[in-house]
This record gives sequence, C-alpha cells and structure tokens, in this order.
Amino acid sequence: MCPPTGDSDPLALSIDVGTSSTRVMLWDLQGHAVQNAHAQVAYRMHTTPEGGVEIDMEELATHVEHCLDTALANAGEMAKQVAVVGVSTFWHSCLGVDAKGRPVTPLYNWADMRAAAAAQRLRERLDAEAIHRRTGCPLHPSYYPARLAWLRESCPDTFSKVTQWLSPGEFLYRRWFGRADVPISVSMASATGLFNQKRCIWDEELLSHLGLSAKHLAPIATEGERLEGLQSAYASRWPALANKPFCLPYGDGACSNVGSGCLESTHMAINLGTSGAIRVLWDIRREAFDPDPPAGLWRYRVDGYRPLIGAAFSDGGLVYDWMQRTLRLPENAENLLAGREPGDHGLLFLPFLAGERSFGWSLSARASLMGLQLDTTPLDILAAGMEAVAMQFAEAVERLKPLFPKANRIVASGGALGHSPLWAQMMADAIGHPIVLSKEAEASSRGAALLALETVGFIPDLRRVTADQQKTYRPRVAHHQAFMHLRQRFKEALA
Repeated sequence: MCPPTGDSDPLALSIDVGTSSTRVMLWDLQGHAVQNAHAQVAYRMHTTPEGGVEIDMEELATHVEHCLDTALANAGEMAKQVAVVGVSTFWHSCLGVDAKGRPVTPLYNWADMRAAAAAQRLRERLDAEAIHRRTGCPLHPSYYPARLAWLRESCPDTFSKVTQWLSPGEFLYRRWFGRADVPISVSMASATGLFNQKRCIWDEELLSHLGLSAKHLAPIATEGERLEGLQSAYASRWPALANKPFCLPYGDGACSNVGSGCLESTHMAINLGTSGAIRVLWDIRREAFDPDPPAGLWRYRVDGYRPLIGAAFSDGGLVYDWMQRTLRLPENAENLLAGREPGDHGLLFLPFLAGERSFGWSLSARASLMGLQLDTTPLDILAAGMEAVAMQFAEAVERLKPLFPKANRIVASGGALGHSPLWAQMMADAIGHPIVLSKEAEASSRGAALLALETVGFIPDLRRVTADQQKTYRPRVAHHQAFMHLRQRFKEALA
C-alpha cells in the first residue's frame, strides 16, 4: 500500500462485492491502495439440501452499505478526494424484482445447481453449440437460461410476479440512485448466458424460448455510461460520494485480469481462491482477431471492445479447505508435503466437490478418490487434491495456447496461491511454464478502481499502469514429466 496521498490527488473508491465478503478500498492513479482507508464485511451464502446457494438481496445490500460506511469513516478527510467509484460484483448471479423494484426471489449464486435438470432439457431442445458460440456460455445451471427455466417450471407463481431479472449491481444502483432504469454493463450482461456477443444485445431466441423479452432484463449500457447523484438518503449518508460518478459494475473476473496487469493476449491470468479461473483478455481494437470460445471454455467481456476467454473451476481452494476440515490435517501439512514427487502416493482425485464447470460442464459430476490402500494417509489425499487442481489449470493452458500462441507470461493471484508456495510450485510444475505470483492481493478491487479511473479519463492507457510482482516459480523438469504421466491417468479416468 502507498502512504497517504496529497490533499488534492484524485482517488478511486472500489466496491468489491464477493461471494463471501465485500471490500471497499481507496486507490491512487498509479493503482496503489491507500493505507488505513479500507473495510471488509464478511457474510455467508445460504445453502439448501437440494443444491441451492442463495442470499437475501436486502441482506447483502445491508452488508455492502455497512462496509462502505466503515471505509468512508476510516478514510476521514481523504474521502473528499474520491473522484470516481468503481464496482466489481460476482458474475452469473441474478434475482427477480416486482414492478416496484422489490425482491421477489433471493439472489441466486452461480454455485446454485438446482437448475441442473432444466439445463439438461434445454440442451436437448436447443442447439447448444450455436448458443455457446452466440453467448459465450454453455447451457449450464450456473447461467441465467437454465435458472430461469427452472424457476418458471418449479415456481410459476413466483416467476409470474417478476417484472425484471437483475444482477446484484443493478439492484444496488437502483436502491442508491432511486432509478428504475439502471442499465446493466456489457461486462455483467456477457456472463449471463442470455447476451448475444455477436450483436451486443439480449439474445432473442433464448428469451423467446423462456417466454421472456428484453424488457424483462435491464437495458444494455452504452460505452462508458455511469450514474451520478445519489438519492437524498444515501447522499446524506455518504456526502463525499453524493455527486461523484459511479461506473456501472464490472464482473469480478474481468476486474481481476485488469488488476493483475493481464491486459493483452500475451498474458494468461490465473486466479485461485475458493474456486479457480484462468483467463486471457485482449483488445479487439489493437489485436485483429475475435474468436469464438472453443468447446469447454467460455467467453465474457470487460466492455464492448475487450473480450476474455477462459476456463472456470468450481473447486480451487475449496479442495484444500474441505480436506483440512474432513481429514483433520496438521497445521504444518504443507511443510510435510515438501520434497515429495507428484503422484508418489498412487492416488488420483477428481476435484468436483462442487460439481464441474470447465471442461465438460457435466451436470452430474462428483468428486472421486481412486487408489486408496491401507497405508494411505491424510497427507497423501491432500497431495492428490492439490495436484488435481494444478492439472486442471495445465489442461486449460493447453486449450488456450492454440488461440493465443503469443501468450508467454502466466500471472497468478488469489489467496490460495498467495498463502501456499507449495501449490504455486505445483502449478508451475504441472503447466511446465514459469508462474509469476502477483503482489496484488486484491486484484478485483484494484481492477474495478483502474477501470473507473480509465472511464472518467484519469488513466488514458491501462497498460501503462504496472502491477507489482512478488515471486516467479519455475517448473522442475522431473516434476513436470511426472505430472504429464498423472495427467494422462486423469484424462483416462474422465473418459
């Protein structure tokens, strides 16, 4: 973090609404976080025995607003230097509101799998490959089409009361600005599964199949659109922000790429937190290609001219956390694994505790552990789980390379890797390429701030704002060869 800024230096305030917490931070024009001017509020999604993952939107809004209260109080006089607000929210989630803007449903999280059967029926009735090409998203319960089809079938009375389906960002902005016409950013729309990326409009064919029209969704924002003028209650509550521009929310994955400095097709960005993702972002104005997403991968957008293609895994740090709880691992578990050869335990773990997204997008995938023997130890199982996650990323790199042959730098961020040198080294060994660990612990927050500063003209070229790096992990030849053998076993187990 940087020291306190000068009295007149403009700052960006970022609001990063995540699945498990919200963070609010201040950033300067060089992308440095300002000391002692941040806050974080934790919460939990509510789960159901049927696979539901949801939260009451009013509850979430209260958490976000409390976090903003605390951050502004901590910032003190520096809050007056805020020139723009940038927001990052989690992709794919939605809620339904009535004609008065009141929530009719909870906010359904991307991890909610109750729409699995509806997704299967959509796959059977529609041209899934054509939809993937148009929208960048497969027919899967993480996305809007399957979720809305499920709600229409299972809760018709509730479904009929919904006037519009919103992402969390539009709901917050309606609440704060007192407007019913808040648009959705191209970034958030691109990850719904209902957005036609060829034409940058809502997909009429899918909407028609669901019995909906574009009026049931927020209008698509124009490039650079933002809101100003908080309604009176919030203007009084946050006077430093009362008339400051709020940029429309971006998807958290897009912000993470920007925040970690991965803005061109020469860079791959890995993020490993509770879940995991790998993404390549490029600018179609500077790089003259615009491919469809290959099978198994998705395509979303930062905005109208910066797409990104990648893979997402429901199980990342979740694997380690689950094993730590279930196997009662010792606190020094990672130290005890140091020096071991990949696969020396004879186990093979399929990391689908929370189901599968990339690459098969299977609606029935479950985690499996193969090769157990009487002498298998909890540490053996932990090693197999960490290796499995690393192999998923290695497969993703292989699938992305044909599209992005000039990608020669892999940058990693996220708490799971930042706190685990062993796992970062495993990633390098499995992929067979150096992994640069980003020093930006809050890449999504930083990305939201930088995108906001760019939108209002304080940063003319984001590529010139460098991201600090922490350490480079280089692959070890013998370990990479061992991972190659393990990956073949992994593929055979999935066949």
